Parts: sequence; structure tokens; C-alpha cells
Amino acid sequence: MVDLATKRKDAPEGQEGQQKKSKIESRKVQKTTRLERKGHDRNFDMIVKAKRIWEQLRRGDIKREEQKKLMEDIMSVITGRVQDVIFKHDASRIIQTCLKKGNGEQRNQIAEELKGRYEELSKSMYGKYIVAKAIEYCHWQRDNILSEFRTHVRKLIRHKEASTVIEAFYAQFSTAAQRQELLADFYGPEMTLFNRGGGAKTLEELLETLPEKKDSVLRYMAETLSGCMDKGTIVHSIVHKVLLQYLTLAGEKERDTMMAMLWDQLPDIVHTREGSRVAMICLSYAKPKERKNIIKAFKPYLVKLASDEYGYLVLLRLLDVTDDTILVSKAVLGELSKHAKTLFADKYGRRFFLYILTGRNTKYLSYDTVQFLKAGDEIRVSKKDPELRSEELLKASSPELIQLVTNNANDLLREKLSSQVVQEIMLHAVGDKDKAIESILSLAKEPIETEDHILEHRFANRVIKAMVHADSAAETNDKAVEPLEFAPKLLECIKDNLGHFATNYGSFVVLALAEEPSTQKAVKKILKPHKQAIESAAAENAGAKRILEVLSAK
Repeated sequence: MVDLATKRKDAPEGQEGQQKKSKIESRKVQKTTRLERKGHDRNFDMIVKAKRIWEQLRRGDIKREEQKKLMEDIMSVITGRVQDVIFKHDASRIIQTCLKKGNGEQRNQIAEELKGRYEELSKSMYGKYIVAKAIEYCHWQRDNILSEFRTHVRKLIRHKEASTVIEAFYAQFSTAAQRQELLADFYGPEMTLFNRGGGAKTLEELLETLPEKKDSVLRYMAETLSGCMDKGTIVHSIVHKVLLQYLTLAGEKERDTMMAMLWDQLPDIVHTREGSRVAMICLSYAKPKERKNIIKAFKPYLVKLASDEYGYLVLLRLLDVTDDTILVSKAVLGELSKHAKTLFADKYGRRFFLYILTGRNTKYLSYDTVQFLKAGDEIRVSKKDPELRSEELLKASSPELIQLVTNNANDLLREKLSSQVVQEIMLHAVGDKDKAIESILSLAKEPIETEDHILEHRFANRVIKAMVHADSAAETNDKAVEPLEFAPKLLECIKDNLGHFATNYGSFVVLALAEEPSTQKAVKKILKPHKQAIESAAAENAGAKRILEVLSAK
């Protein structure tokens, strides 16, 4: 038997070179064949010519006059032949660039040539980008494009390629009337017909006009939505809007059936206004076991959810309706606490913690948001008393929140948003705060030469001032739920440098100590020898000026 490896090894050198050469030649043959095949396309020469111009036109550093000349050149090549090339990858990019860089007349000319092909184009891997550019840059053509989508939206939204076009049209470029026309396709053929034209109506207005159609509309919506329950489609805001409408109008049985399909997909929809509201409705009506499964589905995305403009509201609703406060404390707060330093500094991320500490406080939540959360109370099916639930959540979460301050006081106090969370923890968390207070006092004890001393820091000293007043504040939001006895401890730490702080950015902390009943007498005695220095600082320091007023008062 011949050893093949030996045979290859013993082959003449020329033969091995011939084998390598044949590979190179075969590639050349393939390239030639490919070019010949393209050459049979009657649009080949036109595309080659257009691509030469496009290579220059697509550059971002060309001047306006040069761009204008190139657009005229390329339009002379493609005019009348746009539809012949729109489904080709390279030619598609040429048309996109022309729609982006052309003037109004040139864009309109291309859009006119595309008439009758928009629906087909939207389903093409390459053509969908042309439709997206036409919608973006040819606003006067949007009604024409919409007319081609009409009666097809229900199918297009479930198409991998076309769904992105429908979503972009709905979410970014449509007028209110155009949005209603796009939505009407989810309500059934009769409603689509009824809702044509510039006076498109909302679903509520349609059902008010035709109340007898409610059941048929809801059946049609349920059928359509059932086909949208995949991750490629469920992420779109137009689907979230229809889901919200359905869950709001449907009966208990129909609503439960739809929610059963949504449990595992809620993390995919909370990033939009309507999607977050759908998730909140699901949480409100869910049974305890279902809520536990929702929390499990949310767990990998909790940090992202808490930081989202709409997602954080879902977590607030979770706090409002979940009776198992231990589960929330461990599974949700425990996970979010690992990223507390980042979340405390986030506009939305901090609100989860603040909600536990201060509830529906308009200091941190807008009036509209508070009213929206209150409206949700009407539909929740939880059995536990809301006040008891809040107390249990606060009690379960306080130790971890206090520990966060203990370990990270310096960093948290110096960041604007984080410092507000620290203030609410120190005022409203329950439990032993001695170690957290000691961490803050240790920063106050630092030498006055320390750069940006904690008492002079513009964010940190506000927290310290609030803690000084915490035991005597008249307002509930400003008063500590448990005595802090912070003012005497702080005075003991800084009494040797009190005069120094009274003349700089620490003056408002000193003022708070001078106003606080427990330290007022001692502060006045300590500051008396520094009165002249305080008077000098008072010309430019509002805190020092007010300290003088306190010192002068009987």
C-alpha cells in the first residue's frame, strides 16, 4: 500500500508550485466569471458609473459646492432607473446617500420613482434602509408611504426586516394622526377603513363612536398580539402601545390570558413609556407566585432597569404590590446594592432607594409621577396593608443602606445626587447608625488644610447641615425618624476650628450648630473671640452674615 503522505512529500517541487499556482489562477477565473455574470445585467454599467461618483459623494469632508455638483452628476445617471437597482446591496447604499445628501427636488424625484414599492422594499434586507431614509428625509412623502403600508402593518410588524421600518415611522417621524392610522391596523379591517384620512381617531374615540365593535376589536387585537410574542417584535413601542390598550380595555379572563404570555418577556418591554406601564399592570394583577417569577426574570437586568427613564417606575410598582418584603429585600435590593455607588449617582437609579426611604415625595418624583403611582393603587390585588408593607421594606433594607454609608461616606457625600441619598438614609433609615455617623465625623476631624474639606464641600456640607437639624426640624421630611444626636458630636470634633469654618464655605454648617438648641450656647461662646474675622467674611459670605445675626441676638 502506497503511503500517501510519503507520496506528497516525494512529489517534485515543480508539481507543488503548480498546485499553488492553480489556486491563484482559480480565484482569477472565479473573479472573471463573476464580472462576466454581472456584465450581463443591463444595469451593470450604470451601477459602476454611479459607484464612482458615490465614492466621492459619501465622504464627509467634501465642500457644499462639490457635493451639489456630485449630486447632479449621480442624478443624471440614476434618474428613471431607481427601481431597477433598489434591491441590490451596493446600489441600495447609493440611493440612501442620495436621499441623505440631495436637495428637496432630488429627494422628491427619487421618492416618486419608489412609489408602489415601499411595502416590498421594507421587507428587503437592503431595501428597508432606503425606506427608512425616505421617511426621514422626505417628510412630504410620508402620507404616500403610509398609504402603501395601510392594511399591511399587522403583517409587517411581525416581519424581521419590515418591523424596524414600521417602528421608526411610528416612534420617530409620524404625526399624531399618522400614528393612529398605523395603530388602526391592529384593530381590524373595518376600523382601518373607518380611521383613514387626516382625522384619524384614537381607539377610545373609535369605540365611543362604534361601541358595538368593542368585542370584535379586542379579539382582533388579541390575535395580532399573540403573533407578536417573540423577541424580535415585542421590543417595539408600537406593540407596547397596543398591549397597553388591550390590557386596559379587556375583561379579566382575556387580560389574564394575555398576561400569561408576557411574564417571561417583561424585561424586553420596560424601556418605553407604554411598555413600562404594561409591566406595571402585570405586576398589579399578578398572583404572588407570578410576581416571584417576574422578579426572577428581572434579576439579570435590575441595574439597567433601575437606571432606565421608564424602567425604574416598574421597580417602584414592584415595591407597591409585593407582599413578600423579604424577597424584595434580598433579590432586588440585595442585587442593586452591589452597584449602589453607581446607582446613587444616577438620575433614575437612586429613585428606587429614595422611594423606600421617603415614599412618594415630590422632592424626588414629579407630581404627575406621584399621581400615576396613586392611580395604580386602585388595581393592585395585594392583601397587605400599604403602610405595613412600607415599614417592613424600610426595616428590611435599612441595615444594608446604613452599611453603604459607613463604607463609602467620603465618595457618596461628595457627589451631588449620591449625597441626597445619604441624607435620606441618615434621616429616614431605621436601626443603629453609630458607625455611619462615626464615618462622617472622621471626615470632619480631618485637618483644615485638607483640600476640599468635607465641611467646605458644596454637596457634603448640605447633608451635614441637615443632620445637625435632624432632631429639631419641624417638617416631617427633614426630621430624623430616630434621634441622631449628631450636633453635639460634630461640635466636639470641630470646636477647635469652628472660627475657621465660620468664615468660609463651612459657614452654613456652623450656622446650623449656632441655631440648634443642643449646641447653640456652646457655639456662641466659642465664636465670640472670632467675631471680628466673621465680620470681615460677612461682606462676601452669606453664612457668616447670618452667624453674626445669631451672635447678636439675645
